[in-house]
Amino acid sequence: MAHEIEQNDGMMYTGETPWHKLGVKLDNPATAAEAIAAAGLDWEVAQQDAYTLTRTGQFQVIEGKSAIVRQDTQQAFGVLSKGYQPVQNTEAFQFFDEMIGLGEAIYHTAGSLNNGRRIWILAKLPEDIEVVPGDPINQYILLMNSHDGSLAMRVINTPIRVVCANTLSMALRATGGFYAKHTRNILTRASEARNLLTLANAYYDTLGKQIDRLVHTRMTELETANYVKSVYQFKEDKKHEQQDYRMIRSYEATMELLNHPTNTLGGIQGTQYAAFNAVTYYIDHLRPVRGGNDEDGKRLDGSWFGHGATIRQRAYDLLAPTK
Repeated sequence: MAHEIEQNDGMMYTGETPWHKLGVKLDNPATAAEAIAAAGLDWEVAQQDAYTLTRTGQFQVIEGKSAIVRQDTQQAFGVLSKGYQPVQNTEAFQFFDEMIGLGEAIYHTAGSLNNGRRIWILAKLPEDIEVVPGDPINQYILLMNSHDGSLAMRVINTPIRVVCANTLSMALRATGGFYAKHTRNILTRASEARNLLTLANAYYDTLGKQIDRLVHTRMTELETANYVKSVYQFKEDKKHEQQDYRMIRSYEATMELLNHPTNTLGGIQGTQYAAFNAVTYYIDHLRPVRGGNDEDGKRLDGSWFGHGATIRQRAYDLLAPTK
């Protein structure tokens, strides 16, 4: 994406400033209405006829297609099939309300990217994970939606390591999230999505066990170097200096992060957990982004929705047990 946080985007958060350092702060836990207003999400999209210009200079309706238009700015987000069912921002929040239930989680962060093409809601669950004493991991649930067809509506578990604000989210076996294409029955599936709250307990229980395993598995310097090279997909038939300069840059920055204070906390230095966190720290805080001045917004977009999420999953999969 060329641009992420733009003139017509907004964000909100409660509590401590989030790692992306963006948004309007609310002093108290947000209700759905407060979150929508503070995040600047109180607008709707509509399906309108889409036209093409013929060779004779006449406008002709494109059969079977609709333009998805943001109503307050009249910006067209895309031309999609008439079978595409928009989910309004208020509907997404109501869906989330029904899914997480009253009192079980609070809205923590919400906002939009790319003038509203993508929106998200992040809710914090009441419990934390603390495998390493003094190193808690907050438990969140993230709802993602798009108005341009780039994303299905998804709900995923999103653990965030407090000490460094690293997003540790990754897919774990048998504890997946909720995924729904934009079809007519999408908003009838809240009860199905609510099962994710039950599955969240299993997810975070599994995550705690996996982190404990990573904490107690040592890595030699050579093993760590080879692991980081695999994360960034170094070519085995090329020497180090012949690799893509972007891979070399990522590798060198990540290796330096192995000595970051957050990777020596509680004696985790030299473990698989420290190596994994070096990667996640790089993705969330240091990974270069292209163009413009909005580095935080672009990095957030990549970490949650883009290539950063792919790298994080690969980093976990390379350490996951094979059985």
